[in-house]
Amino acid sequence: MTNALFDLSGEVAVITGAGRGIGEGMAKVLADAGANIVCASRSMEQISRVADDINVSNSGGRAIAHATDVTNAEDMEALAQRAVDEFGKLDIWVNNAGGSLVSAPLTELDEAEWNNTLVTNLTSVFYGVRAACKHFGEGSRIVNTSSLAAQDPFPGSGHYSAAKAGVLMLTKTLAHELGPKTRVNAILPGFVPTKTVKKALSMTDEDFIGFEDTLGLPAGRLGTPQDIGALTLYLCAPASKWVTGQCIRIAGTP
Repeated sequence: MTNALFDLSGEVAVITGAGRGIGEGMAKVLADAGANIVCASRSMEQISRVADDINVSNSGGRAIAHATDVTNAEDMEALAQRAVDEFGKLDIWVNNAGGSLVSAPLTELDEAEWNNTLVTNLTSVFYGVRAACKHFGEGSRIVNTSSLAAQDPFPGSGHYSAAKAGVLMLTKTLAHELGPKTRVNAILPGFVPTKTVKKALSMTDEDFIGFEDTLGLPAGRLGTPQDIGALTLYLCAPASKWVTGQCIRIAGTP
């Protein structure tokens, strides 16, 4: 039986970027806690697989897939409406989609890549919040995925860092503007070796052997999508009813 402090039975959650990696981990952890999940991503193949995994498991929630481009405001509006049409309401919105595969000094960065990174990682959060709030009731929750890059400089990723830092300030501002009806928090994941991270860093599975020692992680290991999913569950569950406007690092290190 699910502990009441972490029970999401009957709740409805939208998760963007849910087709793989961290978003997939979030979707499966929230479904295990009883939530019905709308998995969103541009890749229908990926989110259909995640939804199918949830539906054939013994989790308490049901899942559907809805293809969405988070950089398109109309797509985000349609995503929120799909959740309400399918499940009758909307309680939780997780702005998780994002990323950048381009590394370059800011003075050499292509302007198009700067604009694309901002709309994918920052403007998309604005679109998502605006769409979700049209359907939210009392006690609704928003979780935004930021990054350690929002607080720590990573040369070559200044465009990404700037976008993710913006997510932190959006989170704090929204917590004031939307409270007490809606709680808003952000997660700053550390090093989680997903396929996207491996591609961005041109690293293989073998490259990650002992990498926690290279990073000097006190926790003694790299992160997993389930780790991030667990923090997402906490921020969406009754256990965190007095938590809002927080930007929480989860990285295996201070």
